[in-house]
Amino acid sequence: MINVQIKTLRDFEWGHHIIAITRGPVDIEGFSYLFDRMVEETKLLLDCKILIDLQDSTCRFLPSEVTQFVESIDPQAWPHNNQVALVFSPETGPYQQLVMLAEGLIKRKLRFAVFYDTREAIGWLSGPV
Repeated sequence: MINVQIKTLRDFEWGHHIIAITRGPVDIEGFSYLFDRMVEETKLLLDCKILIDLQDSTCRFLPSEVTQFVESIDPQAWPHNNQVALVFSPETGPYQQLVMLAEGLIKRKLRFAVFYDTREAIGWLSGPV
C-alpha cells in the first residue's frame, strides 16, 4: 500500500487545493490508488489545484504498466478542470515513465504537468486555469 498524506483546502475565495505527499516505494497500483483518491476528494469541487509530491518516494513503473493505467482512465470521471502538478526528484524513479504517465493523461484531456522543483509546480498551479 502507498504511504501518502493528503490535505484538502477548500476556499471559495482563493480556490480549492489538495496537497498529497508520498513516501517510500510507489508502484502503478499505488499511483492508481492515489489517482482514485484525487477523484474522490475533488468530486464536488470545481477548478481544484492538486500538488502531488513524489520527492520522498521511489517510483517503480514499467512502460507497459503506465500505458495500461492511462488507457484505463475514464476522462468523464475526472472532476471538471482539475489541474495536477507531479513533483519528483531525479532519484524518485524512472523519469521517462513519469513523463510518459503525464503525457498519457494530458492526451486524455486531463491537466497534468511534471516538475523537479516544487516552486515551479506551485507557479504553474497558480497560473490561469
